[in-house]
Amino acid sequence: MDERILYPSFSGINTFLRAPYVTLDEIKEGDYVVSGVPYDVTIGTRPGPRYAPNAIREETKHFIYHLCAIDGEVVDVCTKKRMLAPPKEIVKDIGDIRVYPTDVMKTTEQVAGTIEKIVEKGAFPVTLGGDHYIAYPVVKGFEQGYKKRMGRDVKIGYLHIDSHMDMYDENDTWGKYYQGSPARRISELESFDLKHMVFVGLNGTTGAECYDHAVNGGAALYTIDDIRRDGVRAVMEKAIAIASEGCDVVYATIDIDILDQAYGCGTGSYVYGGITAVELLEIGSILGDASCIGGIDMVEVSPPCDPTGSTNRLAASTLINFLKPRLFEFR
Repeated sequence: MDERILYPSFSGINTFLRAPYVTLDEIKEGDYVVSGVPYDVTIGTRPGPRYAPNAIREETKHFIYHLCAIDGEVVDVCTKKRMLAPPKEIVKDIGDIRVYPTDVMKTTEQVAGTIEKIVEKGAFPVTLGGDHYIAYPVVKGFEQGYKKRMGRDVKIGYLHIDSHMDMYDENDTWGKYYQGSPARRISELESFDLKHMVFVGLNGTTGAECYDHAVNGGAALYTIDDIRRDGVRAVMEKAIAIASEGCDVVYATIDIDILDQAYGCGTGSYVYGGITAVELLEIGSILGDASCIGGIDMVEVSPPCDPTGSTNRLAASTLINFLKPRLFEFR
């Protein structure tokens, strides 16, 4: 029996899936390294994502019993796939990255430098936000680490799974570095091209300038109407194909506000008419099966906005769905 399930879900060290807590020096090639970025200074409404990293970790502890079966086998009742249990011991947790609430650029460099070291070592970064701005420093570090790992320039695709484009260039209040601009800043990095940047789940309205910039640059946009018409699997398969074509690797960012408010009220910029919980879980599984994905984050979960904890658990479930095909040997 896996020793992790000897502890009740309400106790024990608060790491993702009860993974070992390690330092950067202890990371090995092939590890899936979880880190938190408890930063929500650039969020405009309903702050609270600073509390998300530990809240999401807390929810993952409830899944341990089901992933570490005492008879050595776990069955996915929907797919009928049989997985050898317990999962591989390749998930590690380095805790939360140091942030500086009054200094956006110092936080940016700290986050980017940490992710760079993770990726340079050949590990896979799984990052828990934080507001969506944190995707920019994470991806910045991901780019630099991947260049060092490969020893050459690289091309990186980008999947932005969100109700919003986050493609604004500058805001009168927040400037160029805030929750609404990470995709724009990422598009300016050397290894990225708008033609390999794909936005999935867009809903509502956005500024004409950022919309035109993305479309004129060749970005692919899939709206909630596309998902309703074609289904989430068809849209995701197209998105992954576009993002990965001619690229060395693809980075995926998931904003929990892609959900309809009925399924995920624990977020600052909630929407109506978004995707369902089942569709988000399917997105996690589809990304998990895509070998091109080299890094992922989950952002904008705001625990204070959902006292039930349901949004936290759905975020955790989505990441676990992503990790399943990478953690288990299948029979």
